[in-house]
Amino acid sequence: MKSKGQLINPTGGGEQKRMKTPILETQRLLLRPMTVQDAEKAFANWTHDPDVAKFMCWKMHQNVEDTRQWLLSEEAALYSDYIYHWGFVLKETGELIGSAGLSFREEKGIYELAYNLMKKYWNKGLATEASQAIIEFGKTTLHQTAFFGCHVKDNPASGTVLTKVGFHYEHDGEYYCDNQERNLETREYILKVDNND
Repeated sequence: MKSKGQLINPTGGGEQKRMKTPILETQRLLLRPMTVQDAEKAFANWTHDPDVAKFMCWKMHQNVEDTRQWLLSEEAALYSDYIYHWGFVLKETGELIGSAGLSFREEKGIYELAYNLMKKYWNKGLATEASQAIIEFGKTTLHQTAFFGCHVKDNPASGTVLTKVGFHYEHDGEYYCDNQERNLETREYILKVDNND
């Protein structure tokens, strides 16, 4: 199933070359693929923060090994056409402050945008800035014409990010997390790309 545009090939088939997740750049951020070498910084900055994890579909990491295991899966997906994930590096300081990406949702036939950010940098427009660059990559490089996004109802600031990037609210929903141990009430959004863009 395709999002009206030509996918790089997330649904398999054919002999198309897989594309490595590229480095992206914004005014304040460098977006790059993450590696296991980032584990200690990611753990200290956001994966071990309960205020970040409570809004996400993953459990708060209890130790650096949890983060290392997650990053091993990120490394393994570097050439996957289903997943494009980046770490955010603040240009001014070189600090790794969050992550985001596009993951292909087979049941919806489109990529989902998701992001998480170190609490110190909330409400500074950085998630919006990163998301704009990622959506632009999705439109121009992956040739997508629609994207999915959602946020936990208790986190309206995330909805603000989505709407600033161009998403429109569709309906409320549910997200089953942690092998269905946890159910999050969400608000779901769609971004439809204007063919004149």
